[in-house]
Amino acid sequence: MAVTFDPDNVTMQDAKTGEVPANLTDEIITSVKTGSAIMQLAKAIPMTKPKERFTFMTGVGAYWVEEGQKIQTSKPTFLEAWIEAHKMGVIIPTTKENLNYTVTNFFELMKAEIAESFAKKFDQSALFGTDSPFPQSVLGSAALAEQVTSETKNKYDDVSGALAFLEGQDLDANAIAAPRSQKVKYRATKDGNGNPIFNDAHGSSTADLLGLPIGWASRGSWDKTKATEILADWDKVRYGILGGIKYEILTEATLSINDEDGHPINLAERDMAAIKATFTPAFMVFQDEAVSAIVPSGVTPEKNKQNARQKVNKKNNDEETTSNTPAGDSGTGTTK
Repeated sequence: MAVTFDPDNVTMQDAKTGEVPANLTDEIITSVKTGSAIMQLAKAIPMTKPKERFTFMTGVGAYWVEEGQKIQTSKPTFLEAWIEAHKMGVIIPTTKENLNYTVTNFFELMKAEIAESFAKKFDQSALFGTDSPFPQSVLGSAALAEQVTSETKNKYDDVSGALAFLEGQDLDANAIAAPRSQKVKYRATKDGNGNPIFNDAHGSSTADLLGLPIGWASRGSWDKTKATEILADWDKVRYGILGGIKYEILTEATLSINDEDGHPINLAERDMAAIKATFTPAFMVFQDEAVSAIVPSGVTPEKNKQNARQKVNKKNNDEETTSNTPAGDSGTGTTK
């Protein structure tokens, strides 16, 4: 008779590969979402396969109609987008003694470190394109749409200027992403009477900027050399998560991190172990013009190499071809 795997009783020593138990996977992914600025703000989409296609429709309008008249029909434009998941891995050294824990207890011990690593890496890639498998970054979309302004000493003017880019496209930002190091600048921004502009009336910290909530980036995930704030209609930014979290216990590997003497850590020599955990998130920007950014003075962000949307041209027999839409095309749509 087959024996059911029980993570509460089986030790890591006897289960060196597999999937993190479902309840702990849910806890880790929840922590990743809490720690990631992108996942706090962007819109989640379900994923059942590594690459999902979405088609959007624009150009539909309404018309005044007299009684008995024929209602005109709009000619829509169909736009498509793809979101693709990529595998992310993290390796965390630990002691061999920890392999004597049950699978459940081991991941209770390691879940905070795993979640922090995933959230940090995802934000670095999705926000700034750092070491990224994704064809876009949020900052790269703002640069491609030419919606970037340089930081000044007055954060009110900075944020107002960044909002103006979206408003010029008949769009509204619904939140701001920023590092916590910006808090001191918000506190220092004052009106003509010397009163702080952004401080919450009931507290000493900044609750929002010009009515927009702030998604604070986790420590180490924000590149301060590239941007100070990113504003967006975050409904036009999507992310997905494919499957659960898989793991493998390593005991013989040499890690790419160095010890106190500057030498790579050899697990066998140190009688140590390491956990390799893998996670498969996806990310895409749906509309470049829905993003603007404030950058340090003198910085020119790198543009995404391709537009966020493609136009789908219908041919005979429903054959489809695609072509890039211009960066200035501000069509919006809803998911079909």
